[in-house]
Formats: sequence, C-alpha cells, structure tokens
Amino acid sequence: MPRPEKKGSILIFSTGGTITMRPRAGNHGVVPSDDFDRLFAELKPRIKDVDFKPVLWANLPSPHMTPEHMFRLAKDVDKALSAPSARGAVILHGTDVLVESAYMAELTIKSSKPVVFTGSMRFYSETGFDGIRNLLNGINACLLPLPAGTGVVLLMTDRIFSAREVVKIHSMNIDAFEAPESGPVAYVAGDVVRLTRARSSSPALKRPLIPTRRIEPNVPMLSCYTGMDGAIVDHLLERGIAGLVIEGFGAGNVPPGIVPSLDEAIRRNIPVVLTTHCPEGGVWPMYAYPGGGADLAKRGVILGGRLSGSKARIKLMVALGATRDIRKIRRIFERTP
Repeated sequence: MPRPEKKGSILIFSTGGTITMRPRAGNHGVVPSDDFDRLFAELKPRIKDVDFKPVLWANLPSPHMTPEHMFRLAKDVDKALSAPSARGAVILHGTDVLVESAYMAELTIKSSKPVVFTGSMRFYSETGFDGIRNLLNGINACLLPLPAGTGVVLLMTDRIFSAREVVKIHSMNIDAFEAPESGPVAYVAGDVVRLTRARSSSPALKRPLIPTRRIEPNVPMLSCYTGMDGAIVDHLLERGIAGLVIEGFGAGNVPPGIVPSLDEAIRRNIPVVLTTHCPEGGVWPMYAYPGGGADLAKRGVILGGRLSGSKARIKLMVALGATRDIRKIRRIFERTP
C-alpha cells in the first residue's frame, strides 16, 4: 500500500549554537562543529506527516550573533516562508541571545505562518542532550495553529513561549526560560501540543510588526547604578549615537546625576527609551522627583512598558530603521509590545 503523500515542508534554519557543539580534543569546553548532518539524520525517521528542509544559514555561537545578523535571518526566513509548500519554520539558535533573535523576528517577519525558535542547553554528546526533542517539538508546533496573535514563539523543555514575553532566567539549567507574569502559551504532552490560552481574535493581540528594510545598529544600552552621573551618556553622544536605552531601577527611575545628559540627548532629537532592571512589573510613570519615571516621561523619555532592556534595544533599532520621527517612534512603543 503506498504511503500517503506528505503535505508541504517545514524549513529548519540552523544558525549554530550548543545544539551542534562538541568538546574539542585537548581543551576544556565545547566549540562549534559541523554535525548538522548527524542531527538531521537522527531527526528524519521521527518525522512522518511532513517533510523538512534544512537551511544551513550560519554556524555561530550565540554571543557572536549581531543585530544585523538577527535582522537578515528574519528577512531570509520571511522570504523562504513565501513558498506555497512551506508550512512553517524552525530556527535552531544558541540560547544566550535566543530571546533577542526571536523578538527581532517577531517585529519584522510579515508571514503569518508559524515561526518557532529553539536550541539546546546541552551539547550533542552530553548526557541528557535536549536538542533533538526540542527540534522535534518545534516541528510539531508548526503543525498546530497557535492562538491568533501569538506570533513568533520560543520552544524549550516542552514549553512554548511568546517571543514578546519570554526571558532567559538561568545560565545553565536545562529549564532556563520563563515568561514572567504570563507563562507559556502552550506545552508539549507526549506527542501532542496543548494550548494554555484560549483562541482570540482581539485586536489587542495583533503582532507589533514594524515594516522596514533596515535597522539602525547604533543604539547602545546602559544599566543604571547608584551614584551614576552622565559621563557615559555624554561620551556616547559625542560618538553620534542614533538612540539610547536606559535600564533604570524599580518602576523606571534613574540617579539624578544622569538626568542633564538625558535632557541633552532629547534636545538633539535622539530617542531615549526607559526600561527597568526588574523582570516583572515594567516601567510606570509613578515618581515625579528628578530622575523618577514621571519626571523622565515629562522630559520626553519614551517609556518601554514591560519590555526588558535588550528587547527595547531591538525594538528601537527596528523603529529607527523605519522612521526618525520621534513621535512615530513613541507610538510604536506605546503599542502592545
């Protein structure tokens, strides 16, 4: 009896990362390898209802990924998904900046087809290697329509998170990712992907797509410390930055010594986005003393909402690629993140 014809294919973009790393002889630690064929050979007999198409996009350790790499990856995935046979895409990526790459894709991929970022916390020959399971689950997730507005997702250890909400919370544990205040959008139970949220067509869940052909990479991020003055900001202004992200304390408050330098940045029409060190709660214009969130908002600083500093930086790069109008950039940040 002939086998039923497989319907379409899942694109698997490999960018490198721990999932294909191996120990290097005579040295402590692991390094990138070219074990892609072995990875896909192990995957092939486990996939029955759909074909998969490997794309060896890069072989980079996660910290070597730049925002320019992330943007180009998103555009290449978007282009590949335009093929009628493509049902979705799984992106294999190192976990250190997996969140940032997934969020870049969330902001810039136009296709409504499923896009799943995944990787592994353990290298190929390590006991308990999680890469094959994450890859297989990523393919299964592409075959399941997620709730409307979910957008790009990140899948690790049997849980699926929205790219807008997920953060890496542990540097070494296999269960290294979480979505503070919201939790996963789905989880894997055996061979089945189960949703944790009801389907919805609410306009509030619309993806925050920013149409642009480029990004502005010249956007540094500073994390505030007690007693901080404006010297670093002044230096960055001298170097001609295009935008700035500030990680403040609490609900979005900074030391008073930095405020005059932020005023100067705003005077120069440089967008300044405020976030917080805190993983939950986000930025709120509560305090009106010099350097408080309400004071900064009054001065023209853009509030980053619940975005982390790293995600706010990605968003500001994309926004500046689309427009230099501060009012439009502010509106982009005021939309659902």
